[in-house]
Amino acid sequence: MTPPRLLDENALQEREQTIITVAITLIQRLGIENLTMDKVVAQVPFSKGTVYKHFIGKEDLLLAISNHAIKVLSDLFSRAYLFKGCSRERMLLLNFSYLIYAILYPELFQSVICAKSQSVIGKASEQRLNENDELGVELLTAIHGIVNDGLADDSLTLPEYMNVQQLSFANWSIAYGAIALLSGEVESCSGRTDLIVERELFNHSNLLFDGMGWKPLTKDKKHCTELTIALQSLFPQELALMKEKGRQLNFS
Repeated sequence: MTPPRLLDENALQEREQTIITVAITLIQRLGIENLTMDKVVAQVPFSKGTVYKHFIGKEDLLLAISNHAIKVLSDLFSRAYLFKGCSRERMLLLNFSYLIYAILYPELFQSVICAKSQSVIGKASEQRLNENDELGVELLTAIHGIVNDGLADDSLTLPEYMNVQQLSFANWSIAYGAIALLSGEVESCSGRTDLIVERELFNHSNLLFDGMGWKPLTKDKKHCTELTIALQSLFPQELALMKEKGRQLNFS
């Protein structure tokens, strides 16, 4: 009898990524609420036992998809963080990298929030949970780093009642809210008629930054012009993919 072939770590990771990719495709087609392990097994070239060797259940798979999503987002955030510009401009770029991510990968945008539910966290593997924590720290490093740079160069001063974490959370809340509420998946209502997500994300971000006195203020600089140029410089491939999907950023 031929002994079973042992896979090295790279081959195991490739197999796991194949399963994750198939699950993401199913979410695109069926919705995250209709994803099941049996549907995944039916679409991959592996046995049910093999799939369960990688993921202990649906919740573990959902958290794995979330971790994959955070890696994609972390790359975009890192580019905004490392951009050679003032701290306020970089935070605005970071918010728009989040929008680009949501447009290109709507199923990943949704999966991260879903994976934060207790029903998922309580049934996922410890390995996956630890990875999720580590990836979360990477995202926060970029966000907090930009705020700290603003504090260091005196373009930003925090009020006594607020710290770096609170400002970072306020910024994330504004970005996530604008993107989620103005995306195509949300049922339209009169309160959002004629609202364009990129225009409102720009407005909401600048309302927060101006309110915090984060320099240069809107009255002193044309942030929209510089944002457009910086986006083209940082995310040319992503913007090209958006264009292929018939989507371009519109600030008019």
